[in-house]
Amino acid sequence: MNKGLTNFINQLDEGLSHGRIDISHNRYTLTIDALSNPISILQVKSNEQLNQPWHYIINFTSADKAIAVDTVLNQNASFTFNPVSHHPFLSAISSLSALPVEGQSRVLHGVITGFSQLSVNKDEAHYQVILSSRLALLSLQHNSAIFQNQNVVSVVEAVLRSHGFTGVDYRLELKESYPIREFITQWQESDLEFIQRLLADVGIWFRFENHSEHHCDVMILSDYEQGYNNVGKIDYKLPTGTIDGSTESVWDIALHSQTVESSVKVQDYNYRYAGTNLIDEINIQPKDNTTYGTDYRYEEHYKNNGGDIESGSWYAKIRHEHAISKQIIIKGHSNCYTLAPGQHIRITDNPLPEMQEGFVILSVAGQGNRTDAYELTFTAIPYQVLKPYRPAPIAWPQVGGTLPGRVTSPDNDTYGYIDTQGRYRVKLNFDLKSWKNGEESLWVRLAKPYAGATYGFHFPLIDGTEVAIAFMDSNPDRPYIAHAMHDSNHPDHVATANKHRNVIRTPANNKLRMDDKRGKEHIKLATEYGKTQLNLGHLVDQNKEQRGEGFELRTDEWGAIAADRGLYLTSQTEPKAQGKQLDMQGAITQLENALSIAKALQNAATQSQAHTADTDSQDQLKTVLSGLSQSGILAYAQEGIALTSPEDIQLSTCNNLTMTAENQTDISALKNITLSSGEAIGVFAHKSGMKLFANQGDVEVQAQNANLAMAAKQGVKVDSVDGNITVTASQDITLICGGSYIKINSRGIELGTPSNVYLKCNAMQKMGTAHKDIKKELPALCTGVQQDEAEKHAIIVERK
Repeated sequence: MNKGLTNFINQLDEGLSHGRIDISHNRYTLTIDALSNPISILQVKSNEQLNQPWHYIINFTSADKAIAVDTVLNQNASFTFNPVSHHPFLSAISSLSALPVEGQSRVLHGVITGFSQLSVNKDEAHYQVILSSRLALLSLQHNSAIFQNQNVVSVVEAVLRSHGFTGVDYRLELKESYPIREFITQWQESDLEFIQRLLADVGIWFRFENHSEHHCDVMILSDYEQGYNNVGKIDYKLPTGTIDGSTESVWDIALHSQTVESSVKVQDYNYRYAGTNLIDEINIQPKDNTTYGTDYRYEEHYKNNGGDIESGSWYAKIRHEHAISKQIIIKGHSNCYTLAPGQHIRITDNPLPEMQEGFVILSVAGQGNRTDAYELTFTAIPYQVLKPYRPAPIAWPQVGGTLPGRVTSPDNDTYGYIDTQGRYRVKLNFDLKSWKNGEESLWVRLAKPYAGATYGFHFPLIDGTEVAIAFMDSNPDRPYIAHAMHDSNHPDHVATANKHRNVIRTPANNKLRMDDKRGKEHIKLATEYGKTQLNLGHLVDQNKEQRGEGFELRTDEWGAIAADRGLYLTSQTEPKAQGKQLDMQGAITQLENALSIAKALQNAATQSQAHTADTDSQDQLKTVLSGLSQSGILAYAQEGIALTSPEDIQLSTCNNLTMTAENQTDISALKNITLSSGEAIGVFAHKSGMKLFANQGDVEVQAQNANLAMAAKQGVKVDSVDGNITVTASQDITLICGGSYIKINSRGIELGTPSNVYLKCNAMQKMGTAHKDIKKELPALCTGVQQDEAEKHAIIVERK
């Protein structure tokens, strides 16, 4: 049998059985889809508010004393207010027809969210159900989720559709077009709380109405006055008796006003435009002298200022619209069960000037029963286009502490996947959605211990790194990376085994290691490229075995030490590193000693008419190196310096090369020693003489283009142990001693003496003339070659 017909027969039978011709039993009809048992409404209480799911508490009786819970709870149901009629049959018939009789019916479609059996007697059972808007079920779905690159309205629609809402179940009546947001987070809140928070944030309110064709509850979302349900007029009249139950009216209207804020000031910070001033202040009723004070609201989470939607000034405007909308509150009573939140109603014989344009209902609370007509109280605000209604903003959920996440990249990048501002993408662990790799979040900043313009502290995080995500002001929509963490897949490089080491190491093993083990302290700065390292202190190998002390700078590649103002290399140090950096007194003393030796030998050489050293250049070099007043290199060691190589060593200078020793200078070569000079070579021995020996081979001394002079204060000895002595000259040979001489030339031999000539021999023979030449080849200068080399700016050119 049709469910409506069943209720009709039940109501009609119940009315006739009690001998009543009024409609006390037919005021309301409750239909539950899965329940076929006849029921009779005993009492109803309602609560309806803007921006909230409505709910009705309905008490009823039934002859079925064991109604199953699953036939009622979470079942679709409808509740009908039947029009008041004075004919007993018309009231019942109205429940079967859409046509009202002396009034208008109202049907609410919802779902049963509560079911109780209150009592049972021998005839019937007393039950109670809570009929709620379908939207109320969203309060049972708690979630934490991320939405990206959507506006507020599209996110709300996505949530509604996830609960099976279709285009029939909700309708958008919006004036504004809301901008895309990078990142919206639902954080440990029900889906209902989430959409309420988002809508209230941008000033969107919602109400409900019945869809007569689809028999469903429709959620209307709007942000301006066109979204109200204009229902016309209602009488201002106090009912005079029970027969007035069919005359809809309002009465006992009371107006309550309060002083509200005269303006709203907003301020925020956007690191993307760090220098931009985002402060703004709005007063939408500057001529209203009943307001006072400023509501300063920091962090409405807007990105820019100006008049655009969701800008700073826009937020200030809608927040002040909310303040103004609660300036005057109207309360009253009515018997009109069709009154509902979001309706715009005018009152005939209006008693209040503030309601000339009518009022907008914010909430309704009503009750009725079998004997008493349905009566309600309502709360409303005056209807004024320039003072639109805005819902109260709802506080954002707070994220305490940090949340775990991981750095992501599109292709498991080897290096950090960061944008031009050094930001990262992260996958938050609570987010259950599947995103394309590297698009799991907005670009997120990394907090650092040190930062500034073109300087700071940043070690790029790579794909898979665990990070702790914190939030600006605990706002889940404003995440940033607080710090990186080690985990079981990425173990810490400092643990029990090396707890005394302080290590900074990159994925490519670039490393700064500082070991604090007492008595074995060391620092290692190293890169894998060329195994280039700077090791300081207690040097160890990979097995932590000692391999040295002090410092070591090494590489498998090239090395260079450069210092523009000078370089000082020394083995002389002060205990406990107390000395100054350029404390070079020992080296300067050594240079001064060398200079004094050079000057002393210079004086001796000058007296002996030998070539002298250039002590002026040595003096100048000492001045340059003293304190490194000019760019130079000074090396000093108390116990000696050695330069050695299995190959060549070259010393070269554009000026003077000076070697000075307080004791002995030794030059040794297993093969040849060559001394060459572009001009002169001076060899001077001040005290102990000279020895020039050749164990093998000839000794040759030549003055190729000048004289050869040999002198001795005492004797000159020329010996040939196993050979001859030959003295030749192209012109004369003269031997002189004590005034006697022998002169030999091409003209003959001349002997002269101031005394006697003695010839001691066995015999003396006179023979004919004889001639003997011994040709000595000496290098001759080549004038043409000399000229060519001079024109080429050769370093050494022979002079005539």
